[in-house]
Amino acid sequence: MDFLTVKGLATEAINSIKLVEQLVCRIKTRVTEDKVTDPAFCDLIYLLESIISTEDVTSAHIHMVLDVVCLPILYKIHPSFDSRVENLALLTTVSSLCGACLVKAEEARAERLIDQCLGLLKRHCQGADLQSEAGETLDIYCCVAVLQHISKHSQGIFSPSLQSKLLQAYFSVVKSIKFLKDGLLINIALNYVRNFMNVSVNGKQNRLSAVWELICEEFDEGNEKPYILLCGMASHFFPVVNNNLVLDLKCKDDFWRLIQQGVSLRTSSSRKRNMYLLKRVTDICHSCHLSVQSESLFKWSPEGNMVMDIWEDYILLLETLEETQVHVIKPVLPRLSKVIKATQLDQNGEGVLHTSWLTAIFKRLLMHESIFVVRWTVDAVLKLNLQLCPMLEQGQDKYFCEDFLLSIQEPKLFVRPDGAPAGSCLTCGEVLTGFFQNCWDVLGNSPTQTSFFRNILTTILENTWSPVPLQFIFEALSKIPSTPILDSSGLQDLKNGVTNNMRTWDGFTRGTVQCFCGQILMNLINIEKASPLQFFSTLTMFTRSESLSRGTGLWKEVSDWLKTVTKLGVKNWTTEDIKACIRNQITKHLSTMEEGVSVPDEGDIVTTSRLIMLSVDADILPLKPRSEMETYSMTHTLQSLIDIINDFPTHPYMPVIKVERALQLSVGLKMEGGDTAGDEVCEFIQSSIGTAAVSVVIFLQQRLAGGWKQMNDLPSLKLCCEALQLIVCRPHDSHVREAIEKLSTRCFHFLNTLNQDSTEDQIVRLAASSVLGTIVQHVADPDLIGRLLSHIQSASSFIPSTFVKPHSDAGISQKEWGKLTSDFMTSQWQTVSFFLRNYTKSCDPFITLDKCLDYLSISSGDATIVIFKCITILLPKMIDEGKVDTIVKVLRVAGAYLIEHQGRGTSYWPYLEAYTEMVFQQSLTTQSKDSTVTQKLLQIANELLVTGEEKRGVVNVLLNRLITECPLPMENFLPVIVNCCMFGSMNKKQDKHLMDVYSYISSLGSTLAVNQLQPWFPRNLMVRVQVVEFLCQLNPQIPLHHTFGNCLLSAIFEKYQEIVQLPHKTVFINSLLHRQKNRLMQFALLLEPFISEEESERIFCVLLDFLGVAMQPSVRHYQEWICMRLICRFPVLVFKLWPAFNTMQEKSTPGMCSLLYIMAHIGPLTRTQSQEEFYDTALTKVLSLCMAHHFHTRIHALAVLSLLWDQCKTLKLQGIIGRHGIIQACFLLSDEDNNSAKNVKKILENYFLTVLDIHRDYSVETIFHTLPRLGLLCDDEWISPRYFTQFPKTSCIPLYNSDPSLSQCQDRAWHPKVQNETEEEEDSVGDVQKKIMPWRLMKPDNEVIDEMESIKKQLISDGLILVTSLIDKVPNLGGLCRTSEIFGVSEFVLNKLKYVEDKVFQSLSVTAHKWVPIREVFHTCLPEYLQQKKSQGYTLVGVEQTANSVSLTDFSFPTKTLLVLGNEKEGIPADLISLLDVCVEIPQQGVIRSLNVHVSGAILVWEYRRQQMIKNRMVSSST
Repeated sequence: MDFLTVKGLATEAINSIKLVEQLVCRIKTRVTEDKVTDPAFCDLIYLLESIISTEDVTSAHIHMVLDVVCLPILYKIHPSFDSRVENLALLTTVSSLCGACLVKAEEARAERLIDQCLGLLKRHCQGADLQSEAGETLDIYCCVAVLQHISKHSQGIFSPSLQSKLLQAYFSVVKSIKFLKDGLLINIALNYVRNFMNVSVNGKQNRLSAVWELICEEFDEGNEKPYILLCGMASHFFPVVNNNLVLDLKCKDDFWRLIQQGVSLRTSSSRKRNMYLLKRVTDICHSCHLSVQSESLFKWSPEGNMVMDIWEDYILLLETLEETQVHVIKPVLPRLSKVIKATQLDQNGEGVLHTSWLTAIFKRLLMHESIFVVRWTVDAVLKLNLQLCPMLEQGQDKYFCEDFLLSIQEPKLFVRPDGAPAGSCLTCGEVLTGFFQNCWDVLGNSPTQTSFFRNILTTILENTWSPVPLQFIFEALSKIPSTPILDSSGLQDLKNGVTNNMRTWDGFTRGTVQCFCGQILMNLINIEKASPLQFFSTLTMFTRSESLSRGTGLWKEVSDWLKTVTKLGVKNWTTEDIKACIRNQITKHLSTMEEGVSVPDEGDIVTTSRLIMLSVDADILPLKPRSEMETYSMTHTLQSLIDIINDFPTHPYMPVIKVERALQLSVGLKMEGGDTAGDEVCEFIQSSIGTAAVSVVIFLQQRLAGGWKQMNDLPSLKLCCEALQLIVCRPHDSHVREAIEKLSTRCFHFLNTLNQDSTEDQIVRLAASSVLGTIVQHVADPDLIGRLLSHIQSASSFIPSTFVKPHSDAGISQKEWGKLTSDFMTSQWQTVSFFLRNYTKSCDPFITLDKCLDYLSISSGDATIVIFKCITILLPKMIDEGKVDTIVKVLRVAGAYLIEHQGRGTSYWPYLEAYTEMVFQQSLTTQSKDSTVTQKLLQIANELLVTGEEKRGVVNVLLNRLITECPLPMENFLPVIVNCCMFGSMNKKQDKHLMDVYSYISSLGSTLAVNQLQPWFPRNLMVRVQVVEFLCQLNPQIPLHHTFGNCLLSAIFEKYQEIVQLPHKTVFINSLLHRQKNRLMQFALLLEPFISEEESERIFCVLLDFLGVAMQPSVRHYQEWICMRLICRFPVLVFKLWPAFNTMQEKSTPGMCSLLYIMAHIGPLTRTQSQEEFYDTALTKVLSLCMAHHFHTRIHALAVLSLLWDQCKTLKLQGIIGRHGIIQACFLLSDEDNNSAKNVKKILENYFLTVLDIHRDYSVETIFHTLPRLGLLCDDEWISPRYFTQFPKTSCIPLYNSDPSLSQCQDRAWHPKVQNETEEEEDSVGDVQKKIMPWRLMKPDNEVIDEMESIKKQLISDGLILVTSLIDKVPNLGGLCRTSEIFGVSEFVLNKLKYVEDKVFQSLSVTAHKWVPIREVFHTCLPEYLQQKKSQGYTLVGVEQTANSVSLTDFSFPTKTLLVLGNEKEGIPADLISLLDVCVEIPQQGVIRSLNVHVSGAILVWEYRRQQMIKNRMVSSST
């Protein structure tokens, strides 16, 4: 309600009673009309409260106000579910009025309302719902607010009995706070508690203890309530005058634990409250010279300032961390070293700080949103000297094992150090190893060590990890000394945890983690509490293709470890124990069980197989008996299995499951043994299985006849096919050959005769097809191949055939049936593929391309790949028949199928391999350039190139196929080869990070088995590696190779010209265009030996044209090098060089510098008889350029002139020296300290000018690794020589440089060296940027202050009122509001309150409108408002330039000042100036006569506040 309305009501009333009645009537009307949320309504209630508080109002009228106004409104509003600002403001106003009325009402009335509120509180604490609108029930907000205001007005007024009732209510309210969840509601209840705290000294300790007990109960991680309570009661728990202390929390560790937890709370409001408490307590300790000692966490000594300095640094760190800008935080971080030093123990075993404070600040640092801060902190923690900083001794090991370990789960923490070469260990990973070793050294007691590292493993295994952090943590753990940690349950947890984490990782990463995990397993296993079988069961998590395979480093490490362990004599781990374990395992596998039981789990077979094979390699289990005393060997093991298999044909009652298990274990041993040629163990296993070949085939015949009919028989089928594969792939005698032929005949019989009406028949058909597919896929016997072809020819009517789901599917799901169909189709087409590969002209191929396409449309998985292979075989026949359109159609359909499966993970790559094999086969790639087929192939190649930009590896497959299947001169595909030469997109940040990780793992070499089994190479880079290796296989002396080299070089130059002519702006270094140009010129230099004399002049002129175009120096150097080598090979080209100087001088300064570089190199390489002529011309040309207008030309000419002159001296060309003696004179007269000389010196240090030898350094290493590095290209452009694994020995260009001079050069880029913070002196930290508020000015409840308190604010008496009613621009008002709040303005007056809701206003006020009292006074009401304020003793000051205005420098502001700001354009109107006491103007020095009103207001407000602070300081000093 505005000023005039209030004034009108007051003048209409005859006395206070009349005014009360009028107000009640108005309020009642508004309540009836439901207009209680109108802002003016609160002003009516506020006026009514003022009258009742200050005037003598009868009891009847008091009760009328309660019954008509207070209670109806309180029953009407329900802030619990309608917490709008208007409702909260109304609640505050009405509850305050209710409290004022109850003070003057009969005590019985007050007692009834208190009882009602207490009852409601009790019900709320018991979980009752008090948020319903129905009935006469107070909302819980209303209940607590009424109690608050009753207590506010009750001191010294209520009778002792009512005071006792309110005191009883105190403890009920404290108890209820535990159940209050809303911060606003808690704050209201806290106000009630504060009001009662000062009732009397007696019992104050009990009242405080009740609050402290509640705080301790609520002490839970993340709970904000304890901090709200402590801040609200801070003046009682931590009084400024220590004599008033009733309950000393500073001596309680529980309090300090709460403070430590508050340091790292997630919400900024709770951290601010916590900061307020910490600053208040430390300041009180310091200012009162207290001596404080808690149980262990905190102590304060009044002697010296060192303790205060440490806490100031600690608090500065915490407050700075509330900022987000790194430039603000970074200068403060080194102060952490002083805090760390403060934890060090002195001679008495005491430190200034307990290390738990370090843990608290580490937690806060690690939750910061800046990755820089987090990285810095992780590095600081991992580099802690735990010998000096006793964190482990003081119980902080749990933090390291849990919270800290989990905080390094972010992959971004693991980055390559700046300036470190590719392959370097990443930062966090490098120090992790030292950290674990540090912990190991400090925890000298073995049980403590065991517990610590067991807890680390538990944390790792119980959480989900991304691959990068886990592999570096595992690497660090693998290097700690051996200790017995992992018992049987630990082994199982390790297996489960690692396996679960690795499910979705790529193979290289899985293999890396497995390798480190294997080392951890051997280091940390407790062999006294874990059996060998449990150890080998854990080894099953290591896959054969990624980590644990015979012949790898990990396999040797495990076998060596096993050999060592068996010699220790530990129970269950001796040699005889291991042999007994092997015997028991085999006996267990071969034990007879009831029919129908499936074959054992594959994991059990892997466990037993690895147990046997590792025992053999560890020399525990001999391959053959070494003496008659040797009772058990590998021979015994295999013989027991083979005997079972061979006994089957003659023992009709032998259990099938027993034979299958013998087969399964035999196959498992063969798989674990590997296929290493010449390996005695492998050959022994293979030959042993071969002795049972006939028996195996007979067993398959019987199983096919009646054993495989159900879904649960399929594992048996898979096993038998694996065993059959081992038999078929070896040479056979007649018995084996006949048995296999008989088996295949039986397969044809079942495929032909069985129908598809039943599930059993379909599974038998699947079995027959699978067995047949296995035979034809691996058969090597020529005689058997001929017989199989004849059978297949006869079976053309039912091969291939369909696989239809029968009506009675025996409960088989659609997914399972789809898998069966895919397996059936795969085996069928394997048979077809075998026939097509081996058929002769006497056999008529019964498969057509149309049939292949029909089946392709319904195929999936391996079937697709086999069909692709069939199409590959059929396509050449279409060429012979001239069916070009058919070929194009097939390629289109197959391409569409490939695109459809492009996003299907790893299954895409076999499809791609088969597809490229089909498309880019020699019969198609050799078609004429104009052929439709060739155009289609080029289209496909370009599509794959585009796909390869996003899907790494695609282009590698394409290029490999082209190189192997497209014969030279490869004219049709030169554009594709050129695109491969420049292939490679810009690596994304995430890709670069992964490349850094993979490069480091690769650099470890054979120490990690994954590098032997799945070596990693950057696929995009390997495209160019493949091209280099291919080109280095060519010989320029062979005409075909020479022709191809020249054609490719021309194509490269054409592509380069095309890129140069692209419309683009400046080409920045390391941009994609720069990289592409660089790559093309690398290959041009590689092909330089292929340039013939006939082509040399044309190419030389092209290169000179290129040099005339602006480009990066790295690209230019390749072109210059080609020119130098051409001139050396064909000296006549030097005569093309001199005219180029004239052309280049007019066209290109960089080009001129390139010509100078060429000239500097070729002089000493020129033939002796031509040297004087060359230098005569060269010196003349260069000398003229030394006075060129362009600075770069001039400086480079001076440098080259110096080089040429030195060369003449070295070559002893006396004639030249005599004729050009003036040059020597110029050198003698030159000033070495001038700017030109310094620049010349820098140029002469350039590697390309003075170190490079164009013949000696001509190598793949220089072209693709050294020059890109020296040319400042990113290291992902450097191709290390180690990537060239297939480099030909007969190459015309060497792989490595013979001389290390060039590779030892450093790039010449200037990098500003920033001093390492960790190397700074501790006391060298200077001034830092900070925005820190002293605790006495902090409002601990800023974030939870009741919104209605921001509507009705306590005005600061005798303060400054800022009137802005004349201002109409919202940005100015928003800025002035912020200024008013910062400098403590008592009241901020606006023309319209609606301005506060404007987004522009709020963006500039930055929440200041919530904290500064705001009043609305329309500009038309300003005269009356100013007169009223003048009557209250305010001095009215206007900011305006008038004839009598006073300079601001000469004006002294009274304490009670009202400051009027004028309109932006019109200023203060004349009618208002006459009402003012004084006008003040700001002294100015400039021409412009006015300031922005916001600026003017800010200057005046600050000057007022400055003067008041000086006055207050003088008063306090005098007292």
